[in-house]
Amino acid sequence: MTVSVLVDPAYRSQPQWRSTLGPEVADLARLAGFGPDPEQEMILDALFALDERGTSACFEVATVVGRQNLKTGLMKQAALGWLFLTEERLVIWSAHNFLAAEEAFRDLEILITGCASLSRQVKHIHRGNGDEAIELYGDRRLLFKTRTKGGGRSLSGDKVILDEAFALQPMHMGAMLPTLSARPDPQVLYGSSAGLAESAVLRGIRDRGRAGKDARLAYFEWCAPPQEQVCAAGAKCTHALGTEGCGCDKPELWQIANPQLGRRISIDFMAAERRALPPSEFAREHMGWWDEPVGGLIPITVEAWAACADEESQVQDPVAIAVDVTPDRSMAAIAVAGRRADGLMHGELVEHRTGTGWLMDRLVELASRWRPCAVVLNPAGPAGSLEKEMNERGFKTEPVGGEWRLHLVGSREYAQACGALTDDVNNGRWAHADQAPLNKAVEGAGTRPLAEAWAWSHRNSLNDISPLTAITLARHGFAAHGVTEPVAPFAIWS
Repeated sequence: MTVSVLVDPAYRSQPQWRSTLGPEVADLARLAGFGPDPEQEMILDALFALDERGTSACFEVATVVGRQNLKTGLMKQAALGWLFLTEERLVIWSAHNFLAAEEAFRDLEILITGCASLSRQVKHIHRGNGDEAIELYGDRRLLFKTRTKGGGRSLSGDKVILDEAFALQPMHMGAMLPTLSARPDPQVLYGSSAGLAESAVLRGIRDRGRAGKDARLAYFEWCAPPQEQVCAAGAKCTHALGTEGCGCDKPELWQIANPQLGRRISIDFMAAERRALPPSEFAREHMGWWDEPVGGLIPITVEAWAACADEESQVQDPVAIAVDVTPDRSMAAIAVAGRRADGLMHGELVEHRTGTGWLMDRLVELASRWRPCAVVLNPAGPAGSLEKEMNERGFKTEPVGGEWRLHLVGSREYAQACGALTDDVNNGRWAHADQAPLNKAVEGAGTRPLAEAWAWSHRNSLNDISPLTAITLARHGFAAHGVTEPVAPFAIWS
């Protein structure tokens, strides 16, 4: 079987454009001996598309397809186009580990130095552990970087390639994207196979791309139809070898998810991979079926949360207060929870600011004013480092005199707190003040398994969820220590 025509992606969305330099980039790649396949040409057209102002029509371009199909080749072709055609000042190639970045560097070095018309534009090639770069005359550079836990600020360039995007973390995006705003025409190119359970960032891109409503995102995804449609056992199929009617054993589905099948990938090799790979790996890598997070990405739907919004909602005294900070300590949040006069539970974000230097003084101020029934902290979370200072400032687990009650939640309690808030929201027992940082936290909240339950996860979330975790803890603190007798309402912001 030989396939030379375009294999259409299962999902494709792209903005309108006026013209494109895609064909010129394709010709450049052919000059370097690395001409694009039909699918790569299609994506290059979108990546190098121009709007009526002559700037890039797409800010983001994402390709999700199985390994050894087209992603890495596309990225090399894009890098060539940006360096030698549009002559970008700085292109960053980012991979999730050093070996992947080094391999991309060596391949591009061979392509460029092997083409006379390109190699004579090379000023210097830097080789070294972590310092790989190709520098051209005219102040043009292609740098190769490894993403680290420290963030993504080193990933800022005019054009950024994010290889193996399944491994992207919110800290990378939070550090990188704001820095691109100062660039004259920034773009981000993502490439990945189907996401893992913890691929929260890529999952968010997928959802936007499949919806097709993002005016600056072009999205291309190759995958087989959902397993509930093509497996005899439906969604319960284990994909184990010998499973009758499993979609993983149908070559016509392999073709849908792997455009290179019949070109650089043979049917025999794919059949051998089916036998050799663990079933879950084959399903993800060659069928394009995503691993879904335990408990779901957003246990609280955006619709259910919006239905609980009430800008006029006011909480009664007493309240519980809770704090949380992001893992990189760039943001911190203070929230309160209690009951309204009608008995409905209410949660509200009091402060959400950068850094943590302000946090303790503000917490003491609020506690002095409101005399909360409890101040809640998760000692196992990022805010756990505050425990000692809180003790020194009068927050005690066994308060006496003028001290305030400090409630430290354990893992079991935290899972209970997350589940209880979710139940309140989904069953119409919750009200919130419709605050943008809190709404955004709910929209991008991810989870992690915790024993037989789940809890919010900073790592697996798309956005800063410190407002949501603080609200969750405050609600739990009130449930544990609050009173139900009706008392006069007071304004949180007074």
